[in-house]
Formats: sequence, C-alpha cells, structure tokens
Amino acid sequence: MGKKLKVGKTRKDKFYHLAKETGYRSRSSFKLIQLNRKFQFLQKARAVVDLCAAPGVDLVPIKPIPNVVTLQEDITTDKCRQALRKELQTWKVDVVLNDGAPNVGANWQHDAFSQAHLTLMALKLACDFLNKGGTFVTKVFRSKDYQPLLWIFQHFFKKVQATKPQASRTSPLFCFFCSPGFLAPDKIDSKFFDPKHAFKEVDEQAKTVKELIPVKNPKAEGYTDGDLTLYHSFTVTAFLKADNPVDFLSKASEITFDNPDLESHSATSTEIKECIRDIKVLGRKELRLLLSWRSKLRRFLTKKLRQAAKKLGQAISSDEDESDPEEEPDKKKEEDKGDAEDDNEEEELEKKLAELKAEEVADLKRKKRKLLKERRKQRERVELKMDLPGVSIADTNDTCLFSLATIKKKKVLSDISKGDMQAAESLADGEDDIHLSEDDEDDDEADKMSLASDLDDDDLDEVEQRQEELEKKAQKKKILDAEGLALGCQIATSKKRARDLMDGSFHRFANSEEVWEVPEWFLDDERKHRKKPVPVTREMVEEFKQKWKEIDARPIKRVAEAKARKKRRMLKKMEQAKKKAEAVVNTVDSSEREKMAQLKSIYKKAGLGKEKREVTYVVTKKGGGKNVRRPPGVKGVFKVVDGRMKKDMRGMQRKDQRAKGGRGVK
Repeated sequence: MGKKLKVGKTRKDKFYHLAKETGYRSRSSFKLIQLNRKFQFLQKARAVVDLCAAPGVDLVPIKPIPNVVTLQEDITTDKCRQALRKELQTWKVDVVLNDGAPNVGANWQHDAFSQAHLTLMALKLACDFLNKGGTFVTKVFRSKDYQPLLWIFQHFFKKVQATKPQASRTSPLFCFFCSPGFLAPDKIDSKFFDPKHAFKEVDEQAKTVKELIPVKNPKAEGYTDGDLTLYHSFTVTAFLKADNPVDFLSKASEITFDNPDLESHSATSTEIKECIRDIKVLGRKELRLLLSWRSKLRRFLTKKLRQAAKKLGQAISSDEDESDPEEEPDKKKEEDKGDAEDDNEEEELEKKLAELKAEEVADLKRKKRKLLKERRKQRERVELKMDLPGVSIADTNDTCLFSLATIKKKKVLSDISKGDMQAAESLADGEDDIHLSEDDEDDDEADKMSLASDLDDDDLDEVEQRQEELEKKAQKKKILDAEGLALGCQIATSKKRARDLMDGSFHRFANSEEVWEVPEWFLDDERKHRKKPVPVTREMVEEFKQKWKEIDARPIKRVAEAKARKKRRMLKKMEQAKKKAEAVVNTVDSSEREKMAQLKSIYKKAGLGKEKREVTYVVTKKGGGKNVRRPPGVKGVFKVVDGRMKKDMRGMQRKDQRAKGGRGVK
C-alpha cells in the first residue's frame, strides 16, 4: 500500500503558499482582501466583529493580535452574545464577518443544514450588534436552504450580493453574501431566526399572471418527486374546478376538451382553441384571455346547474303532496352562496387587471416626469445664456482638452487609453491629405524588398515557402527564448525540479489577472522590474543562445545558396549573349543600324537591359485627385494611388485584358 498523506497536504494550493510567503496566518486573508477590493466595506469601518476567526478550526484560541480583543465562544449560544455585549457595551460595529463552517461528516444533508443554521445564527448576532447602514459578509452553502436564506437577508439589508472570491476553494458549493446597508428594524420577529420556520418546505403558487412570465430565466431546480416529465395535459373540467387558476396554468402544457357543450360554447373561439394547445408559449395577453374564458364557462355551468336544479325541484314538488317549508331557505342560501363566489372571482380578476393597468400608467407618468424635468433644465440654461435655443451642450461628457468624438478608429482609441499622447496631439493637429511611408518605420519590409530584387522568382518562392512553414510552426507551438528553453530542459529532466518551479511560480511578484486601467508605459515598467529572477544558470542560457543562433543561420544559408545559383545563371546568360553578339558584329551583310537593333534584342532577352526606375507610391485621400504636386522629400518618379489601390488594380487588369484581346473589368 502507498503511504497515506495528511488531508492538509492535499489542500495546499497557490494561495496557501502565498499566505506562508507573505506572512499571513491563512488563505482567508486573501478572501478578505479580494472581497474588500470589490465592495469597499473596510475603509470607513471603525469597529469590526470577525466571527469564527480561527484559521482552519473555529472553536480554538488564536494568537493575540495588537488592538484586537479575542473571545473563544460558540456563536450559536447566548453566552457568546453576552460576552460580545460586555466588550462592546453601548458600541455598534460597522462590519460583521463570518467565514465559519461546521464539522462535516458523511451525511451531506445534515452538513448542509448545519451550515445554513450556522449562517442564520451569525445573522442573528449581526442584527444585534450592527450599526444602521453596516455591512455583513458571511459564507453560505449552496443547498436547498439557499433561497430561504437569501429571502431572509433581503428583509434586513438594502442589497444582497452573492460572490465567490478567487482565493476561495474551487468547490462550487460555497459562496459569500455581501450585504451592505443594514436596515436596523425596531422590531424583529423571532421566526426569522428559527430554523424550523425559516427552512420549512412550502410549495409556492403563482398568484398573478405577471409571475407566469418571468423576466429572467428560471433556475434549474430538478424534477418533482415521482414526476420525470415536463409535459402535462389536463381537461377543461379540471381547469374550471381548480382553486388557483393562475397556478394551474403555470403547471399545464395543454388543455383538452372533455365536454362537447363547453367546446361548442360561444365563448370558445378559434383563438382559445389554438391557445390551449400549447400554454407554455403564451404571453400575458393570452393568459388573461384564458382566465376570462374560464370565468364565462363557470357562469355558463352555474346557470345550467341552476336550471337543472329547478326542473328537478318542480318534479319533486309535483310528486309530493306537501313540501317542507324549512328546505326552501337552505336552497336559497346555497344559490346565493354560489352567486357570491362567482362575483368574488370576477372582482379578483378585475382587481388584478386594474393593478396591471395602474403599473403601466405609473411607468408612463415616470417617463413623462423625466422628460419634463430635462426640458425644464434646458429652458433654465437658455435663460441663463448657457445654451442657445435648440442647441444643448449640457449632455456632453468630453471634459478633456480634445474631443473623443473625433476618434473613429479603434487603434487610436486604444493608444490613447494606454497613455500614448502622440495620438492625442495628432487629433488636435488634424491629418494631411497625403501620407508617405517613413524610411525607418519598417526595416524588415526593406530587407524583404532587397531580397526580392536579388533573387529569381523560383528562389524567392522557395524562401517564402520556408518562411511560411516556420510561421505555421510558431503558431502551433510558441517559440521560446533562451531562458524559456533552459527552464523547459529542467522541467523535462527532473520531476522534482518541475514541481518546485510550479510551486515557486506563485509569489507576490505574480501579475494580477484583473485588467488595470493604467497607461501602457506603467505596465511595461512593472513587467520589466517587478519579477522574480529566473532560477537558471548563465551557462545554460548561453548554451541555448548558441543553439538558437545555429538554428537562425539555416534560412540565411538557403538564401546565400539561392543568390549563388542566380549569379551562375546570370554568368551563363552573359556568355551566351556574348557569343551571339560577336556573331552579329562579324556579319558583313547587315548595316550598323540593324546590328545595333539585334544587339539590343539579344541583351534584352538575356535580362541585361536597362534597369527599371524605382517608383515611389503616394497615397492620397478621397477628393485629392491624381494631379498632385511633388511632395517634399520625394525624389525620382512617383505615382499617386488611393489607399486600397483598388482602382489601380482594376486598371492593370483592364490593360491585361486588352493585350489578350478580351474585354476589360468593369
């Protein structure tokens, strides 16, 4: 059998090592730092209560801390509350923290309930000692008691936000509630802190049509016990007998007819028949239509039952000689009771419709008030001569020396956000119509052009193909520098060294994963100086540098061979052209003019003619035209082209087509 490791050893991760390196007592320090960086609740706090503050185990004493009073108590008991009240006296704290967890065992449900109960007791202590407007931060277990806890928290705080700091363990079962703005109610019902009442399972039913159409996607809560389907079909009779029709529609997928009288009723229109085929896709308007249809059918059935009851009563009275006068008041009471129930349902529906209409009217009034307020501010600015009539500068947010509205390119905007002020100055100065490429802007391009002039087409294609292969390899696997290769050699040759390097990569100089809104020069300076020395020797780095030089020399050798081949071909052509020229000169029958023409043709075919003149391309903007003066600093022949060279390419294609005898490109 292998040796069994301790549990603590397997739970050590980068934040554990980082806490040991920086001198913190536990990884929870980074949780608190990250939570405070996000919610900013410790900056203005004068007094803080940290529940379950012992690292790892909560019910143990901790080492003393300067200006901190430590208590060893159980937060679920009244003794802890009394000890806190004795220390604080009349003080109220600004922040209460809770990172406690119970001792877990093999029963998951019991552990989940224990964690929820511990969170509830921590909330009870926070309500006793928190100042109005204070903040409560606590650990929460994601179980079936999560939603009841969230509902209770929302009754005591203005805002409840669930978050998970990066330093927390990777388990998705735990998260943190950050609840700022404690309401400090005068009276608190004790049922809020009773686990039997707080975590009681209650089936929630939909009460309004608005609840059937949620704004956000519902959370996945699984299937109900014994029901593994999502499609439920019910009859019209069940829909009419339902106590809560809104909740009935939330569970139904289809409603079928089981009574031909109801199907042929005048209220059962074609639209109703289409709506009840698939209820899940209906909106609020269609759902209200179904509720109205239900009330009409109930009134129809009520009248039908009354008529049947009257006929039955007349038949019974004709058979009996004497009628019982005491039964007639009971029948009238039952009829009156049925009418009252129908009237109550209609009143409830009308009340709900009135509430929805009132919400829409209130929303329109709110928008109208906002519009009138903006217009009033505009009139005041015009009266104070701060604006012109019809022109407003109050909404502009550009308070800088230059206007961001003039930035139309993403590259310029990114340069300015990184702290490049040359781009900002170019916005103020404006742009010229003509742009020339700088000589020292791209040395690699100049090298490529000179290489293309020295090589033939075949050799140039071979070199370019080789370069593309290297680029593809670089894209598949990133090419490392000498230090990276040295580190890779250590990782590949020693497992212990690889493990030590991975553990040592988590340190205080490591870059943060958050994006900093700072200039680019600041980030470059941080990357240059704020880093830990690489644990490799100088000899290993020099060795890999030498190997890298040998690898870099290989494509240069191929270029030299290609140049040599081209030179040999040129010399061969020169020899052949020289022999042909001597034969032409020694000819007696031809005149001097004919000899000169033949010599020019021979040297032209050999590629030894007049060198082509270098053409400088000048890019102009739209509207500049081709009649442009010689730009300053340009010597020799220059050609005016547009930015994309689309027109020039089409002109060259038309010229080629004419030479071939075909039509040009439109």
